[in-house]
Amino acid sequence: MRYIFLVFGFVFFTMVFVVGLLADRTIALVVRDACIAAVVGGLAGHWFWNHVLDAMRITVAVKRATAEAASKAKRRKKGETVVAKAEK
Repeated sequence: MRYIFLVFGFVFFTMVFVVGLLADRTIALVVRDACIAAVVGGLAGHWFWNHVLDAMRITVAVKRATAEAASKAKRRKKGETVVAKAEK
C-alpha cells in the first residue's frame, strides 16, 4: 500500500513540477505546488487503490458464489444430496 502512495505521489509531483516550469513560474512556487500535489496524489492513489481492491474482492466473491451454485445444481441433477456426499 505504501508503494501506491509513493508512486502516485511521485507522478503527481513530477507532473506539477514540469507544468510549473513550463508556465514560467518562480521555482519557489513550482516546488510548493509540486509538494502539495505529491500529498494529494498519494491520497488519491490510496483512495483509488482501495476501490480497485474492493472491486477485485467483489469479483472473486461473485465467481465463488457462481461456481458453488453451479456445483449444487449439478449435484441436484445427479440426485445427490449434500448429506449423502458428506456421508461418503
